[in-house]
Amino acid sequence: MTDAVATMTDAPDSRPPPAADRPVDLSPRVADEVKTTTCYMCACRCGIRVHLQDGQVRYIDGNRRHPVNRGVLCGKGAAGIMHLRSPARLRKPLRRVGERGSGDFVAIEWDAALDLATAWLARARATNPHRLAFFTGRD
Repeated sequence: MTDAVATMTDAPDSRPPPAADRPVDLSPRVADEVKTTTCYMCACRCGIRVHLQDGQVRYIDGNRRHPVNRGVLCGKGAAGIMHLRSPARLRKPLRRVGERGSGDFVAIEWDAALDLATAWLARARATNPHRLAFFTGRD
C-alpha cells in the first residue's frame, strides 16, 4: 500500500453517521399554537387546523373533529397557505392602464382604488340601482 492510500484509509471519518444511525423525529413540532377555523378555498367549508409559530402561519391540515371533512383536506385547502406566502401574491390594487386584455397594469394605493370603486358604484346607484348585484365568497 502506498503512503497516500494508507493516509486516506487510516484518517478518522469526519462525515456524519449514516441516516440509519441517527434518530428520526417522527412528529416534529411545527407550531406553538393551533387555531381551528373553516376553509374558504372552495364551497365545502371544511374544518381546518392552522398551525402558528410566533404568530405566523406555518402549516394547515384538516380538523378531524369537523363533521364535513373529518380531517380530510383537498389540495386547494392544503395550498391555502400560499395565499399568505406566495411571492406572486398581489399586495396592492392594480389599475389597468393599457387596452383591455393587454395585461398592462399599475399598482395604486388603497385610497385611490376605493375612490374609483365609489365613483363606479355612484353612477350605477344614480341611474339604475337594480342593475347592481354583489356576490360573496369564492365559488
